[in-house]
Amino acid sequence: MVKALSYVAIFQCRNGNVTTRGRKFTISNGLYAYVGSCGNACAARITRHLSKVINRFWHVDYLHDICNEVAVMVLPFREEDVAEALLGKFLGVSNFGNSDKRKDRTHLFRVGSSGESIIRILYVLSRAINEKLSSNSC
Repeated sequence: MVKALSYVAIFQCRNGNVTTRGRKFTISNGLYAYVGSCGNACAARITRHLSKVINRFWHVDYLHDICNEVAVMVLPFREEDVAEALLGKFLGVSNFGNSDKRKDRTHLFRVGSSGESIIRILYVLSRAINEKLSSNSC
């Protein structure tokens, strides 16, 4: 059985607003983690989301207005489970990126300040996710 794959993209953001189709989100300086589903073609989806796309469709596409991607990790867990694991540890940007997962509160989390090490942030995220989900993935 193939496990569900998700990804967490880390973005370095500056103060500003991200306006998606009809919604405005306020983002402050710092590092943010966006949780997404890999779908059938994980590498292609991540590449698309991390490029500065012209035809915006997903919430993550709009982050490029004030954010730059700095890292990505692929995980053997469902995106909604990863989002739930992060919600217990980090402040979320309410209703960002979860329009297809209505029961989730958000898929974007502020995970650190601008000066923090990306390696440290990846470690902290990985540990938080694994603590919550590894025991459930047998």
